[in-house]
Amino acid sequence: MSSPAASLPKKAKGILKKPTASTSSSPGPAAPISPFPIEEHKPASGKKPTAREVAIQQALLIHQQRQLEDQIQDSIIELARLPLALSSPSPTPAQPYDASNPSPTDADSFRTLVRLFQPGDYEDLIEERNTLGKCGYALCPKPHIKLGKGGAYKLVGYGTRDFNIVPRKELERWCSQQCARRAMYVKVQLTETAAAERAGIPSIRIELLDEPKQGDSGSNSSSNSNSKDDNGNDEAAKRVAQELRSLEIDKEKKAARDAGLLALERGDVREMPPTRQVTLTIREKSVTTAAREPSLDDDDGEDHLVLDGYKTTFDPKTHNEQQD
Repeated sequence: MSSPAASLPKKAKGILKKPTASTSSSPGPAAPISPFPIEEHKPASGKKPTAREVAIQQALLIHQQRQLEDQIQDSIIELARLPLALSSPSPTPAQPYDASNPSPTDADSFRTLVRLFQPGDYEDLIEERNTLGKCGYALCPKPHIKLGKGGAYKLVGYGTRDFNIVPRKELERWCSQQCARRAMYVKVQLTETAAAERAGIPSIRIELLDEPKQGDSGSNSSSNSNSKDDNGNDEAAKRVAQELRSLEIDKEKKAARDAGLLALERGDVREMPPTRQVTLTIREKSVTTAAREPSLDDDDGEDHLVLDGYKTTFDPKTHNEQQD
């Protein structure tokens, strides 16, 4: 008689591996991520960031860009009030400040605030100052000129080598051509790069146009120093003109490049000019017969009866005889 243990079915052996101690232990609950500080949102090394972490990083970048835009707008309002100092604080003698010799405090403030500007922001500053009745150059205390009645363009330097036709609105932005040159010297140093990319670069510095300081009428200045100052002004003007030309060339190249990329995106096919060339030669027609004077025909003056080479057969004499 068989034992009951022998009649029981044999237990099947599993084919899966036995779990180890490290995998068997369940991980603890993850710590909640708070929106601040920023360091908590940095993804761990070697791990793919979650969608929430990526969204928070993008939101922080957008928030930083908005803060810089607000800072630039506040800087435009503050620069529109310059210059704040109109004369030196020294009592004897009090030297007046102007665009060629600005106050050091105003100049430092202007360099610091305009550092993150783009060319478009600088144009907004000029327009804001013109709205307040001031010259477009931020360190000039004079009002901008207002031309009388006339057309949309004005003749500048008529009869000289610097003759030019300038839009009326461009002339009314400044108090003089010197301030226009000073303002453009600052503008060519600005770039189209976003302010968020340049905010952390301390080496960016804006320079002002080098001009001689205004001295007293009774000061003893030598002719050599005056000639050096004139040479410095000429070199600065040439440098500004060269930078303006390079800026216009860069704008044209950028416009052509953008147009090419847009055409490529639309799928436009550029039509190439035909390679086959045809040479045309124009020659004067040779005359073989001698010229003669015009004369009346001997056809009794019946040329008026010819129409497109066909002469009508109507005879007025015969028609009158039939009526009689």
